[in-house]
Amino acid sequence: MDLHIRELSYWKNVKSKMRLQPFVHAVESSAVPIAIADPFEPDCPLVFVNDAFLQLTGYGEDEVLGRNCRFLQGPDTRPEDRQILKQAIKNRETISHEILNYKKDGTAFWNELHMAPMLDDSGELLYFIATQVDITERVNRQTGLQQALDERTEALRDQAERTHLMAKEMTHRVRNSLALIQAMLRMQLSSLSDDTARNALVGALSRIQAIVEIQRIIEHADLNARIDIGQIVGSICEKLDHINRAHVVASTDKIEISEDLVTPVALIISELVTNAQKHAYGPEDGGIIAVTARRRQGGIELCVRDDGRGVPEGFDPMTVKGFGMRMLVQEIAHLGATLTVERLEQGTCFTVVIPHAE
Repeated sequence: MDLHIRELSYWKNVKSKMRLQPFVHAVESSAVPIAIADPFEPDCPLVFVNDAFLQLTGYGEDEVLGRNCRFLQGPDTRPEDRQILKQAIKNRETISHEILNYKKDGTAFWNELHMAPMLDDSGELLYFIATQVDITERVNRQTGLQQALDERTEALRDQAERTHLMAKEMTHRVRNSLALIQAMLRMQLSSLSDDTARNALVGALSRIQAIVEIQRIIEHADLNARIDIGQIVGSICEKLDHINRAHVVASTDKIEISEDLVTPVALIISELVTNAQKHAYGPEDGGIIAVTARRRQGGIELCVRDDGRGVPEGFDPMTVKGFGMRMLVQEIAHLGATLTVERLEQGTCFTVVIPHAE
């Protein structure tokens, strides 16, 4: 007990001497809680606190002088926050940091701590001075807002997932209906001999097939998932391969696209391949229709190349009046893409470049 009294008397004497310092006199009556620590004493103890500090923490002067300020920390004070303060003192840094502290009665409060080294005229360290601001109300308000936001986000995520599952179920039913229509059209195609009618029906079949494949891919994709373009191109080409004697082959780079690009890509490939099947070869001709998707700077390059009879000299896709080509040109314009047609020594190459940032 006598030792405690002597220690308390010593620290009070230190504080009394510090009152002679001009800066101490200036902060003693401040309404802002202020504490001053001496880095040259063992464990960097507090040597001065003002009344505002005592009112904030609930401690008496005799309970804080001579102690390191870590007595304000408690069970839920984050270790990383403790380390930041420790490192700042070690490096003699000025910091502003939020830390969970505790009052004498055990009440937790969020402390916006501002701490800085105090230097003499020659730049030598004298003390560390710290101000405290109780920001508990602000932190609690932010926490409440964040919690409400998290709950709302989770609710929206659940709603989106339910909507996605419903859409998948509807997609599955639509796909089954389209498959039935497709089977009926195939039966009708087998009985047609008129080339114009056959070409029209082949075009309709290819578009339905493209839609069926789009539905199948989307149905099996997760919500907000990106889809490999090779899955789309390969699937469309596989389904169109049997329409005539020309063999359809696909080759793609690894490119992931969002769901909103799946339909345009599928329709573009379907139309270009179908056009090649209908116009590049005779009824008994065979050949190769090569479909590629390549990554290019700033975009995706889709190419459909055939080795058939080739387009006429001066061919301009913009002037073609057929439904399929008009739909293709419209889709390309909607994407902000470009279409070029190259007459080859044998066959034709249609190239579509779609702007795309991965």
